[in-house]
Parts: sequence; C-alpha cells; structure tokens
Amino acid sequence: MQVSLDELALRVAAGERPALARALSLAERDSAAGAVLVARLAERIGRAHVVGITGPPGAGKSTLVGVMVRHLLQLGQRVAVLAVDPSSPVTGGALLGDRFRIGECAADDRCFVRSTATRGSLGGLTGAARQMVQLMDAAGYDLVLVETVGTGQSEIDVARLADTLLVIFPPGLGDELQAIKAGILELADLLVVTKSDTAAAAQASQSLQTAAHMWRKTPPIHPVSAVSGGGIAALVEAILARVRTGESSAHADHDVIPTTPGVLAERFDKLRRELERRLPLAAADALSVQWPVSAADAASGALRLRISVREGGNAFQLGAVAGALVFAEGSGLNCRIEEFDIIGGTLKLLLESTA
Repeated sequence: MQVSLDELALRVAAGERPALARALSLAERDSAAGAVLVARLAERIGRAHVVGITGPPGAGKSTLVGVMVRHLLQLGQRVAVLAVDPSSPVTGGALLGDRFRIGECAADDRCFVRSTATRGSLGGLTGAARQMVQLMDAAGYDLVLVETVGTGQSEIDVARLADTLLVIFPPGLGDELQAIKAGILELADLLVVTKSDTAAAAQASQSLQTAAHMWRKTPPIHPVSAVSGGGIAALVEAILARVRTGESSAHADHDVIPTTPGVLAERFDKLRRELERRLPLAAADALSVQWPVSAADAASGALRLRISVREGGNAFQLGAVAGALVFAEGSGLNCRIEEFDIIGGTLKLLLESTA
C-alpha cells in the first residue's frame, strides 16, 4: 500500500518503528524525498543527543556500542543506532550488519538499530546519513549513536554530525604517537581506550596522557572493557552529563536542515568519487572537504564548499581538483570559485545545479 510522505511523517512522529524503517530506506535511495520528509518533521528535530563513535577498524567499536546500548536501556533511555558499514562489493549493501553485535537489544522496543552502507562515499558517511539521524531524532529517541567505519574522512564527517564524539583507541597499535599524528584524536570529546583489562591498554592510556598537552584541547580518557564491563558506567555517565548540560561538540554543524543542498551534496560526492578515480593523486587523503549549509544556501538551492589541504598536501593538489571541478562536464553541477588562498591552502566553491 502506497503511503504519502505526509502520512509517513505522521507515523514517524508517532514513534511507529515500521514507519521509521520505511523512512530510513526512503532517505537511503532518494535524497530528495528524504529531504522533503525531514522538512515535514522539522519541528521534532533537534531533541536527540547525537553520539558519534569512530576509530580505526578492529578497535572494538561495534562491541562497545552493544554494551553501551544495554547500559543506556537499563537507565531508561531510548536509543537508536545508525551503523555505517563498508559496502559489499557484490550487492552494494552494508557488509557487517552491526545489529548482530548488538544482539538482544535490537528486540527491545526502546532500541532501534539500522545498518547502512557507505556506498563508496569518500567521507565515510553516506549522503543520506544526516537525514537518517534526523529521522531517528524525529521518532523520539533520546540518543542516536552513529558508528562509522573509521576510514578516510569519516572522522571529520561524524564530528560535524555529533553532539558528542567518541574516538576509540585500541591498545597494541605499536606506535601510539604515530596514530595521534593523524589528527583523529584531537577531534574527540571523549577518548576511549578499549580492552582495559589488558596490559597494553594501560600503556596506551599512558601514551595518550603524556601526549595530551600537545593538543588544542585535552579530552577525558576513559579506559573500558566490553568483556568485564569495567569503565562502561563511567563512560555512559560522561555522555549523559553532556546531555543534561546541553553541551555540544565544537565541531558539530547544527545549521538549518538542508533541502535542495542535500541533493547537491550527494551529486557532488558522486563527482568527487569520479575525480579520485581519474586524477593522478590521492585527493581523498590530501584534501579535507567541508560543506556548511547556511539559510541563504538552503533558500537558493546552492552549496558552498570549503576544501583545505591536509598536512603533507600541496597547492598543486588543491588546484588540480579545483580545475577539474570547475570544468567538469555532465555532472549536473555548475562550479564557481569564490576564494582561492594558495598560501593558506584553502579553496571556497559555490555549486549550483544545472539539471
């Protein structure tokens, strides 16, 4: 039976789980329809506290999420989980399926778990990820946990989405300071060292504490063990303390809900993937892309991008990508350079749809 977007929005607002599942699927496959649905629910969005969880593959993120969800449910919280998995090379769908790790929690009416695939997004999050989080928010969940694959620019993307960002640091990486150089840990609101019941975890915590003075801010370090449960209660309490005070990550982007820009962002991401395939440089590793959406942009149907050279990159890489974007044909985008600072290593572009 066909359900209108208005009716679907009403059902999501009423907290109907099948309606939320349908809405999330719609956002995944049709960003324009997802944007309309989000707009219908705008008054209910902004209530949930979004917790981003990122870190290198194998850090124990999924296991930690499962333990955290169980603890939050015991405290009476309603929790939604969006697990962003790598894409299957065969089906294009989510490869890992974190609902298996969360186990019995997924059967609790106060818990909703959804896996989504990156589908090749260079940022590590799908273009629909923000819409999906907003829909979970509108459905009345107190917290929305977003777990990323922990590769590429996913840390940047989830930092912009989250009110609280947890960066998971597994012990035994070998050179802890080398991991810090990647800049990932500086984004953390809460830093979590997993497997705290091992000797390597104590060494990792000490390494992080020793290097903390080099960062712009020093996030609290939480050693935890998903096996023994050690440190989980303290970690959850630290998150809930931020919820109670309304504290939000310095990196979070809480601008207006995008409508047309959401479609543009998805279209640009497709173009970005094509550029990486064609250009003789590692654009994804060399450049950082941000797209703050302003009220003026949302009204005009435009998208402003800020592209910055990462450490180790150079102006040639920035210029090559800028030129390819401006002169790209058949992308459905008109790209115009608004500002190009070679010395500072930044580029600002204005994108408008030609389709």
